[in-house]
Amino acid sequence: MSINYSNYTLDELFDVNENIDRDQYPERYKQLCEEIQRRKQSGEFERKVQEIEEQEDEDDDENEFIIEFSSEGKGTNRKLFILVFTLINLVVLAFVIPKYLVSDLNNIHEYSTEIDSIKCHKEEVIDDETDKVYTYFDLNLVSYQDTFSAIGIGEGKCKNLARDLKVGTNVSIWHEDGLIHQLKSENRMLLPYVYMKPKVREIRTDDANLYWFGLVALWFMLFKSVANAVVPGTFTSNK
Repeated sequence: MSINYSNYTLDELFDVNENIDRDQYPERYKQLCEEIQRRKQSGEFERKVQEIEEQEDEDDDENEFIIEFSSEGKGTNRKLFILVFTLINLVVLAFVIPKYLVSDLNNIHEYSTEIDSIKCHKEEVIDDETDKVYTYFDLNLVSYQDTFSAIGIGEGKCKNLARDLKVGTNVSIWHEDGLIHQLKSENRMLLPYVYMKPKVREIRTDDANLYWFGLVALWFMLFKSVANAVVPGTFTSNK
């Protein structure tokens, strides 16, 4: 039985193409392919794709979030919006930027103590996006129930220190919140400040990207509204 596919819309042709049993109806499938090819040559496919893209753009414009403000009156709402938006940015920046600042060694108290235990800890972290496994080595020192950690040092350095330093050894530790900035044993420098500084910064800023991403997302979402607050009528909603 012959079917006239020329009366079908593109959507109907796509639906038939996905569901037709090619083995049971080879003639129908041949006719379908010929009709699809004819539509491609006539440019109907390109017009359909363009219509879909234009519709998607219209939908995006309709769903866009824009706050409009009036230029009349004292502009209290505009000023309040700008103030709140500015405060949010300042709070995020005040929280994130200090994470990148590592205290100067002269401003860190030198803590002299005796080692109760020492261990080189190996940790493997899997990147969810690439499935790549990253290996890190941390040197953990325990003294009087306090734990001090040198984060992300090299494997060889970590294992050598864990092997060479004995329980009862006197060490000098420069640290903040348990993060070792410098480690020294008697007159021997074990972990210098210049070596540990970038590693301390790296661990302190481990979650900073989340805040930067959030701030960028906030600007992306509210940029047009902020522009309207500064100059009313700059952007208008299509809703």
